[in-house]
Amino acid sequence: MSFASRLKQLREEKGIQQSELAKILNISRQSVSNYENGTRFPSDEKLFIKMAEYFDVSVDYLFSLTNIRNYKDYYKTNRVIKEDDESYYNRKKEALQELFLIANNLSYMDLKKANEILKIINKK
Repeated sequence: MSFASRLKQLREEKGIQQSELAKILNISRQSVSNYENGTRFPSDEKLFIKMAEYFDVSVDYLFSLTNIRNYKDYYKTNRVIKEDDESYYNRKKEALQELFLIANNLSYMDLKKANEILKIINKK
């Protein structure tokens, strides 16, 4: 699927006209038409970001580089991470440290309850 057809599909899913999308993106209706027809391609990277944010998709999805609409949702549902994603591991480490500090102050019975809750969450 090309950028042109992906853009048109997303616009139609939102149920809006080209003129409405043009107003949202602060461009002309003719530009939207040209993008959807594949006769022109946006050159402004900020416009791509604005489109992706409006449609709640990744820029990769908008460019048809992937069929994964939103990586945040993909990682959440599939628990997939990139091994080289250092920021993910740093955030996870911080969250685990915070969890340990909280858990360390719990009674034995509360700790057992927390373990059961974590087991339920882990099954999702």
